[in-house]
Amino acid sequence: MTSLKPLLELQRVDTALLQLSHHLATLAERTNLTAATTVLAGFNKELVSVKAQLKVAQHDIESLEIDNKKCEASIAKYVQQLKTIIAPREAEALQHEIAMATAVRSANDDRELALLEVAEQFDRQQVELNNQIVKQNEVIEQATRALALAIEQCEKSKLELTAKRVAASAAITSEMMKLYDFKRNKRLTPAVADLHGSTCQSCHLDLSTVELAALKKSPEGEVSECPNCDCYLVV
Repeated sequence: MTSLKPLLELQRVDTALLQLSHHLATLAERTNLTAATTVLAGFNKELVSVKAQLKVAQHDIESLEIDNKKCEASIAKYVQQLKTIIAPREAEALQHEIAMATAVRSANDDRELALLEVAEQFDRQQVELNNQIVKQNEVIEQATRALALAIEQCEKSKLELTAKRVAASAAITSEMMKLYDFKRNKRLTPAVADLHGSTCQSCHLDLSTVELAALKKSPEGEVSECPNCDCYLVV
């Protein structure tokens, strides 16, 4: 039976590298940064909407003020004309025009007051959103630093594991390395595992007493394999 302990050590390093790669891709710090960025995008989108609504309200207020100036000019003109009119019908017509212009101006004033309240509300929302954006940018900066630190730690671990892999590979013959690579490239579970009692640590299935006995009696130079998952077994 060929000793597979050097391959087992290499497999442990490769498993650690695979776990590290998965850990790097699923860092909680990365998730936190993504979530913080999403929140910021929401604030910015809401701010754009509030600004647009504020602009519409301000435009409507300006339009009402222009319309009121026209009403005031008309009222002034009608009042001036009324001073020179003698005929009752003409005077009634002018008074009617004055009343109509006054009613329009009054309605405009009411509408303008309502719009001013709306504009003030939008302005307050805009200030609050700007404050939230500033705070959220700080959150993003912290999350970015935390992610950079986590990635740096992962890269450091990767360098250490890579060095261990080089050392472990040095103790393995090229022939055994080819067998290992061939087996590893065909599976997602470990290509080499040991037994804990009668349980294969690759597939985690128990071997029967007969299977265990057969493995222990394997001829010299033969590579032992798990009868359940086909991985190389260190017996």
